[in-house]
Amino acid sequence: MLSIFILQFRVFTAAFLLSFLSVVPVKCSIDLKESVEELTAQIRHLAHKGCFSNDAFKLKRRFLRDRNTTCNDGTPAGYYLRKAHGSKRWIVYLDGGEFCVSGPSCEKRYRDMRQLMSSSSWNATRIGTGILSTDPSENPSWWNANHVYVPYCSSDAWSGNASMSETGERFSFLGTRILDKVIEELMTKGLADSKRLLLAGSSAGGIGVILNLDRLARRIKMAGLKVEVRGLADSGWYLDMPIPDTNQIQQGMAYWRGVVPKDCARRYPTRKWKCYFAENVHRRDSKSPKHSPLFVFQWRYDHAQIAFVVSGTFRMPDDAHKQKHIHKIVLRLGTELRDSLNRTKDLACSVFVPSCIAHTILTRDDWLKVTIGGKNLNDAIDEWYQSSAKGSANCRPLIESCPLWQFSNCAKTCPALDKSLLPGPHSMRSRPGSASLPSRSSQ
Repeated sequence: MLSIFILQFRVFTAAFLLSFLSVVPVKCSIDLKESVEELTAQIRHLAHKGCFSNDAFKLKRRFLRDRNTTCNDGTPAGYYLRKAHGSKRWIVYLDGGEFCVSGPSCEKRYRDMRQLMSSSSWNATRIGTGILSTDPSENPSWWNANHVYVPYCSSDAWSGNASMSETGERFSFLGTRILDKVIEELMTKGLADSKRLLLAGSSAGGIGVILNLDRLARRIKMAGLKVEVRGLADSGWYLDMPIPDTNQIQQGMAYWRGVVPKDCARRYPTRKWKCYFAENVHRRDSKSPKHSPLFVFQWRYDHAQIAFVVSGTFRMPDDAHKQKHIHKIVLRLGTELRDSLNRTKDLACSVFVPSCIAHTILTRDDWLKVTIGGKNLNDAIDEWYQSSAKGSANCRPLIESCPLWQFSNCAKTCPALDKSLLPGPHSMRSRPGSASLPSRSSQ
């Protein structure tokens, strides 16, 4: 009797999924044939399993087999995985969360934000949201891909290459090695036979994408694999502009033994720390190799970028609303960001910049609500995939031109605003060109 019930349940599950997918606005960043093959395999797998497990759609924790590749405090690094049976697409998502650059700053970080330096409190499972969601209405194009979430516990913008046993320091900084080991393990779990890998990340994770994408793509190609590797950087396109503590990035790179792209290091041999700023990575000369395809999402008035320029940290000062000059800084940053992206010609088809004050988007459950010209981020990523990341006369970066002082009129899809950064009556006449920040030549 039980076996008949299980069979009936499996048939019902398959029928329900088919009818469900017929009405949910599922989109495809791949060709139709491949999409149908993926869905068929996944429905067959779910029907076979009977969908009895509450964890069927959750990301499950995996600690790295190499226990020498650790978080800052020596606890094992790892990742969360949700396999989508039959799918040849993978998303590997790098989480973010600032960084520390010295013994004292890392000790403070360990006291205040230990979850960003240790795996000791990681749960056995996680529920994916945004571009890691398995809900087609929340994630129309990528809900049925293989999802990998890599927690950030190295505090080094995914660039470090220094273990405590090598340096004698209190903490390890192994962001580069963690990513390499994650990819190495995923190769044995189906990635080696896949067609597409999207390396995505937010904030410090977005910096990690920019720093590691080309190296990772070369490594996969040298292994003889046919996996197409692309990157998606969310809120990681930081501007190389003067900040109160100009030595912070330089100090951090030395402390972490940071690894940066070789081509960028060649162009900045005595200032390799400048390669933590995306435009410097994507500037090219006659000796530069072609970059792997990269899609850039960046809020035009990124909250973390503003704080970094104002205070040298990613935390806005408590008295920010009293600083009249902050409005000019915000306006100038919006202009600098637009100009920075426009100078990078190979990103013509792959830029999405809403005029909002915010930070990060990819794992927000409302990530589809932000639009530019009627397109949301998922639409833009789909078009980028379908265009093979090649620029054309019909391909333009989506950079919203809404001025900061007109938010109430033209930025209706923004998240909740930090109104302390909006121009007050004293600066309503300000324009981006009128703001005063030190010029690039003064660096």
